[in-house]
Amino acid sequence: MQLIPDNKKPAIDIHKRWLQLCILGIVFFSLGPVAYLIYMLQEDVGWAVTTQNVFSTFEVGRSWAFTLIFSLFFYVFISLFPVLEKKRYAAVSTVFVAALIFTISWAGHPASIEKVPGFLYHSLHFLAVGIWVGILLMVSWFSTDKRNWLHFLRWFTPVAMICFMVTAVSGFMMMTLIVDLADYTDSWMLNYGQALLIKHIIVVPILIFAFINGFLVKKKLQKDLSFDPKPWVKAESIVLIIIFSVTAFLGQQPPPHGIEIMLKSNGTAPLFDYVYGGIVEPTMHVQFEVTALSILLAILSAAFLVFMLISFVRKTSAVFTFTMSFFLIISLYLSLMLSIQ
Repeated sequence: MQLIPDNKKPAIDIHKRWLQLCILGIVFFSLGPVAYLIYMLQEDVGWAVTTQNVFSTFEVGRSWAFTLIFSLFFYVFISLFPVLEKKRYAAVSTVFVAALIFTISWAGHPASIEKVPGFLYHSLHFLAVGIWVGILLMVSWFSTDKRNWLHFLRWFTPVAMICFMVTAVSGFMMMTLIVDLADYTDSWMLNYGQALLIKHIIVVPILIFAFINGFLVKKKLQKDLSFDPKPWVKAESIVLIIIFSVTAFLGQQPPPHGIEIMLKSNGTAPLFDYVYGGIVEPTMHVQFEVTALSILLAILSAAFLVFMLISFVRKTSAVFTFTMSFFLIISLYLSLMLSIQ
């Protein structure tokens, strides 16, 4: 956002300490998969040897080592130079961010299956999400006034649309590497599939919020420049944070390769067991049957979607719209799950 002219964005007030904390967060949170892998393997040869092996031979370990190096240099750079005041330093910071995206993508599930295509898809996915959501988080939580919102939306809306399309296409390509499309519904019996299903469902309210903030808010501002769009943008950002949390859980689950074998060894996902309530055999295939309850829940989800739109038109609180998005996610999820035979 520091590279955008001041007359094209709301005033942003963010302390350098936030940037430093974000870098430290990248280091510590990205260490999670490495620490888990070390914990799982240490029983045979001990902590010291396992730690050395993970950082020297496993992609996830080597990737984190590079993440640590780039993060340390980035932290020092931000601490020494006025990245929030000078555009040239902000430009250098974007290079560090891109490098961190590439190192994290290097150790992702897609790259572990198909090295080059997986790395490219994951990197594109991460970059598009970073541009779209990063800008959204900045203006929703760190903007200090309502000036220039209309100018901001005029360029951000097409940027967000392009980023969403790149995110959707790259996400689909990554999914085809990890999940056989024929096994997509069968994967719902596993933790990975449950997280993937919930992630896909959350996209629906995100699209509704994107329509509200990208088009309805713009139309509102054209008539009333005193209108404050921040509550609606904050609501969208919270839904995006939720989908990030689901994605983080997804990244820690084993990919659904050989679903029958995984069901025999690991069992079904606890959430699937709780909602489905039936007996699951390892050879089971997920099949659907339209029932009165599933139709009712689908109608409810459509109603909550409409309420999201109406709430903005009727000038209802953004909290109400967020609540409707939450009910939309739950009802759509239950509609699908309870239609399983």
